[in-house]
Amino acid sequence: MKIFAYFYTLKTQLQQKMDPNEKGDILNLLISKSANKQHVYRTTLEVFNETKQILHDLQITLTPLLAKIDPTVEIKYSNAGSFEVQFKFAGDTLVFMMHTNVFSFPENHYIQSSPYVKNDKQNIYCGLIQVYNFLSDSIKYNRQDDIGELIARIYVNRERQFFIEGKRPINIQHNNFGEELLTNEKLKQIIDQSILYCLNFDLLMPPMELVQQITVDMKNYQSYSSGFATSKSVGFEIRSQLDNNTKGN
Repeated sequence: MKIFAYFYTLKTQLQQKMDPNEKGDILNLLISKSANKQHVYRTTLEVFNETKQILHDLQITLTPLLAKIDPTVEIKYSNAGSFEVQFKFAGDTLVFMMHTNVFSFPENHYIQSSPYVKNDKQNIYCGLIQVYNFLSDSIKYNRQDDIGELIARIYVNRERQFFIEGKRPINIQHNNFGEELLTNEKLKQIIDQSILYCLNFDLLMPPMELVQQITVDMKNYQSYSSGFATSKSVGFEIRSQLDNNTKGN
């Protein structure tokens, strides 16, 4: 545990130069909080790298099976860097993004009342992995105004205890913070549930009244990107664009 040894050495050196009445609390917080947050960060990164591997393996498993039925249905894993990975399955793409910071929670948050947190306040600090659902065409055609829907926020602490905020049923099955380890099998289950959620959530055509008019800019945008600004949750966002253009005139 090099990080603990580092802070212990730092404390010893600084105590020789500082008034303990003034600096003691600062040193204690640096040692306890900073070391803990570094631990949380490393654990979250470990979980995120496992997520990448699961998605990569899922592509290898599904691709030959789909090829026998319909080779035009594409499964694609894309590593977009240290903190982002994309998984395309037909018309949907899941984007997993790891936040590099560590978070606590408001006093009125339900996990504050958990015996696990009350027993050790350091247990409340969590890393964050967010899961977004985009239309695959939004990414393919770089439609920058299209919207991705946040379907899950996965919080994990230094001990791999976790809970999820998100869409049902994903959040309901994973909200026992302090009683549930984020194992590799749990990760696979969360990924499967996220994919099923997307597949069961279809893109709906908006009412005709909302798409009766377009501007020349919208027409040009449609020709370039093969579609208007689109998301599953709100459909074609033409009315809001028209309203914005009207306000600017």
